[in-house]
Amino acid sequence: MFSLLDTLARDGGAVSLKLISEQTGLHPSTAHRILNDLAVGGMVERSGPGAYRLGLRLLELGNLVRARLDVRDLAVRPMQELHRLTGFPVSLFVRQDDDALCIERTVSERNGVQVTRVMGLRVPLTSSAAGKVLLLNETGSALQALSANQPGLPAELSLIRQTGLAQEGEGQDPSLQLAAAPILDDQGRVAASLALNAPASRISPEWGEALKNTAQRVSGSLGWSHA
Repeated sequence: MFSLLDTLARDGGAVSLKLISEQTGLHPSTAHRILNDLAVGGMVERSGPGAYRLGLRLLELGNLVRARLDVRDLAVRPMQELHRLTGFPVSLFVRQDDDALCIERTVSERNGVQVTRVMGLRVPLTSSAAGKVLLLNETGSALQALSANQPGLPAELSLIRQTGLAQEGEGQDPSLQLAAAPILDDQGRVAASLALNAPASRISPEWGEALKNTAQRVSGSLGWSHA
């Protein structure tokens, strides 16, 4: 499969099944079967009789990866500034399957506020403010499945969409007592969530607005515009 995709990527345009078979060393019937499977998933498109090219699904996936890579670099300075303003750590989360994965967090050091890369810290999407923000794209059957054990989830997501902010209550695990705001990509979809790691009782309205403004600033750097 990877060999087939690499062959199509090298050419850039439509490639005949015969040429694909020759370049990959696969029997034509084997290459044809795999290409058809890839076409079902949108990874490959048929382009005329016996010819194939890369599909738009790869572009979509590539944009998601690009957004994840870009958001890390673009969020560093705004995260540092928000930490200095509030005095609390600021975390950046992205979605990985059914979890919210923390990829960066600010820390106070002698020489100022630094942003460190974090891998491995994850929480279920439905159990934290950061995770719920990452669910804002979900609709239909996917949302229904996630709501099976949490009937109030759709209403929570609706409120987050209205206010632009998710916030955990005092009864939650202290590590999850935080507020989070969405970072949007150039298509207006949630690319990440920016979270302020502070007990809910200590997050003032001003800090909540600062968090939203910081997330909007990063969104603007990713190409999102309200206009």
